[in-house]
Amino acid sequence: MTRWLSMILAAGCLTGLVAAGPAFAERQVTDQAGRVVTLPDRVERVVTLQHQTLDVLIELNAQDKLVGILRDWDKYLPSTIAEIAPVLRDLPMPGDLRTVNAESVAGLRPDVVFVTHYMKSDVVEQIERLGIPVVKISFFTGPKSEQAKLNPSLDDETKAYTDGLVDAVRLIGAVVGRDKEAGELVDYALAERELVNQRTAQMADAKRTTMYMANPELATYGSGKYTGVAMRQAGGLNVAREIDGYGKVSMEQVLQWNPQVIVVQARYASVAEEIRKDRQWQVIDAVKSGRVFVAPEYVKPWGHPLPESVALGELWMAKKLHPALFEDIDMAAKAESFYRRFYRQGYKGM
Repeated sequence: MTRWLSMILAAGCLTGLVAAGPAFAERQVTDQAGRVVTLPDRVERVVTLQHQTLDVLIELNAQDKLVGILRDWDKYLPSTIAEIAPVLRDLPMPGDLRTVNAESVAGLRPDVVFVTHYMKSDVVEQIERLGIPVVKISFFTGPKSEQAKLNPSLDDETKAYTDGLVDAVRLIGAVVGRDKEAGELVDYALAERELVNQRTAQMADAKRTTMYMANPELATYGSGKYTGVAMRQAGGLNVAREIDGYGKVSMEQVLQWNPQVIVVQARYASVAEEIRKDRQWQVIDAVKSGRVFVAPEYVKPWGHPLPESVALGELWMAKKLHPALFEDIDMAAKAESFYRRFYRQGYKGM
């Protein structure tokens, strides 16, 4: 520990000994790893080292509380996010999804640090020893044995990720004093999902469209990830569900699976063009039928859900898979409505 940091901590300790009264009131929350975390009554300075939590904070209109964010945030989040929250461009970046520079975090004087559920315990303890509360966010629920895993094994993935999303948004809102906004965001997402539930979520497997999520270098999402939940909600079936979590597959496997639809995330749009042109892919049904789709930015068909994934992403996917069942749905209008309400500006993405 550097000398200046020791002085800061010593000053903080002395202040804590002298000060008393409501300004130093505390409260406790239980994070998604089941840890009881003691927080100041009012949280005004936030560091988040997880992109999903960063996105939710912006949706809750709490970006003014940010004093530090994760490295490479712009690679994880849609390209329009910096237009929605310009403050992101100038914020310090003291860590990432797995690592933290604790001294840099301490220098930002945060009231709380949000991290991933799989951030190692020794890293979390390093931050906490500096007197800074740490809240772990996972966006899924499940047995204790799975809570710290990047690729959890979940008996009911739809329930685990639905409950986990609701819990995560409400927890983030409670931490930063945006309880009302968090409730509205959750209610909106679940209400929009009902459109999908009523038309495709209960569809028999024989009527479902087989799907593959194409990421760079033949990486994809298998079982235990939200991506498969989104596909199933939309009336699809993830051909890669036999693999565990996020990982690489072989071209031979993809050829054997022969998916009817291929979806590519907006952040990897070039992959879709490669698939359309590469000779190896031309025998696959999705390519032959022209059903290789780049998902709009709001879909976010990642390993973990976000409110717009549930409110917009599953609906977009369902409309692509079963256009006749969703002929009445205007996705441009849906996206505009969500963005106006929760990002406070119109939708400008693809």
